[in-house]
Amino acid sequence: MSAESHADVSDPSTVESEGGSSAPFRLGPRQFRLAWIVAGLFVLGSIGLMRLMGPRGTLLFSNVILVASAAAAAVALGLLARRSEPPDALGWGIVAVGTGLFATGEFAWMCYELWLSGVPFPGVPDLFYLADYLFLGAGLLVLAASQHRLGSILRITLDGFLVAAALLAISWQFVLAPILAHGDAGGATLWLSAAYPSLDIVLAAVAFVVAVHARGSRRVPITLFAAGNLVWAFADSAFAYLSITGGYIYSEFDVIWLAGNLIVALAALHPSAATPPPEVDRRRYTFRETVAPYVPFLLAMTVMGYAALTGTLDPVGLALGALVLLALVARQTYVFFDAAALSRRLERNEETLSRRNEELLLLNRIVRHDIRNDMAVVLGWGEELNDHLDDEDERAMLERMLGTTRHTIELTETLQAFTELWDDDGDHGAEPVSLEATLAETLERRREAYADAEFVVDGSIPTATVSAGPLLSTVFRNLLNNAVQHNDAAEPRVVITADAGPETATVRIVDNGPGVPLDRRDTLFGRGEKGLESEGSGVGLYLVDTLVSQYGGEVWIDSSELGGAAVVVELQRYRE
Repeated sequence: MSAESHADVSDPSTVESEGGSSAPFRLGPRQFRLAWIVAGLFVLGSIGLMRLMGPRGTLLFSNVILVASAAAAAVALGLLARRSEPPDALGWGIVAVGTGLFATGEFAWMCYELWLSGVPFPGVPDLFYLADYLFLGAGLLVLAASQHRLGSILRITLDGFLVAAALLAISWQFVLAPILAHGDAGGATLWLSAAYPSLDIVLAAVAFVVAVHARGSRRVPITLFAAGNLVWAFADSAFAYLSITGGYIYSEFDVIWLAGNLIVALAALHPSAATPPPEVDRRRYTFRETVAPYVPFLLAMTVMGYAALTGTLDPVGLALGALVLLALVARQTYVFFDAAALSRRLERNEETLSRRNEELLLLNRIVRHDIRNDMAVVLGWGEELNDHLDDEDERAMLERMLGTTRHTIELTETLQAFTELWDDDGDHGAEPVSLEATLAETLERRREAYADAEFVVDGSIPTATVSAGPLLSTVFRNLLNNAVQHNDAAEPRVVITADAGPETATVRIVDNGPGVPLDRRDTLFGRGEKGLESEGSGVGLYLVDTLVSQYGGEVWIDSSELGGAAVVVELQRYRE
């Protein structure tokens, strides 16, 4: 940044270990919060000490803390690069080199100021200060490229152009124009003084845009690093203006650089700083990404408007205002064409979904009319044949065949229910459904299908009206089927208990089967990222969970007092 510095005295602490080897230091969440408190107290304490010290003490203290803090920030960034994955490791490494160059410039400045005849301007420290801009900017661009495609990079570039133009227009009014208009400074001194705030603007714009477009948990540390850059830019601009006008002296003003250094170091020590970029659709705009570039744009327009009203808007300022408007037009043009492309892709996806839905409806008709009817014929003939067999082994074999046939028919009913859920012409909104009638009818049919199983209603079914739909019977049918089909008891027993409260109605289906381990109860419903592919999930239970969720209810598995599983369905009472 400019002929003054940046810093961090926060000490990276926590040691991670993997496989017995030590990993780079980083702070845990609690330690990170504590580090913020320590950093704030250090800044306040530095202000107090500078007020109490004399000129020589202030000069010495200012140089020491700025050199130390800049070096600490460089070390923290280097440790972050070590524990990051490529290409983030390269990005943070380049940033660490840039910060190290800045710390070197600060050290050279301190040597000139304390032990030599004064700091030449331009001089050796400026070589290091100017070089660090190149590395900091390059490192930020590598971090941006690690999580964006080419189309997103173009959008980020346009956002950066808009932000840089807006900041340049603001800086011209308050910093650059007064510096260039000052007649006492020589040519090299004048232009170098103007170069620092100009480069700060570019770097701050890059940092701002990279932070805005960062996603996932890494957004916080990147945003903190960008904030440190903005603090540096403010301090450098003020320093350049005060130096050229002869108003700069060592004082509490130097803690601005100190604050920037501390923020950068804390960003590097953030627990999520080394998190790899998430895999997301980069063509989707978030609200933050959309509106953030408008903030510097509106500030620039406000400054330009004020300058025009007060008669201080010169031709350069007017040209910069026009450049800001041009940058906005370029950005909005890209956003318009990108939105149009997304709209066309959405239309194509809608056409594909509509075609797939028609195919599903066709599948529904095939399942309903062909497969189910053929299996019903097989079941009918099998039951007829069962009455003509005398051999017990043959009857047992036929009964297994008939059981498989019944299961296939039930599966077609489940698949039919699924396709009805996807039917665009169907109305699956919440409606009043009699819990007593639905459960009683489903139980009657299950008793017919599983004559060897015992279905018992504990108490009475309440005459409650629940908020559900015509497929509520499918929910109970699948749960009762599971209670029998996965029951290894010699005499399967299923107990149904129903209860109704003021707001909800609960149905509890208990069996005497093997039960369900605690760690598999959620996966049985196909919950999680993989849905039906989740380990242990079946189509029937996945359908149960889907339907109950649509009705605004909940379903879960408990332990059974009979030794097996207890499935609980909680539904909302219907309200007009």
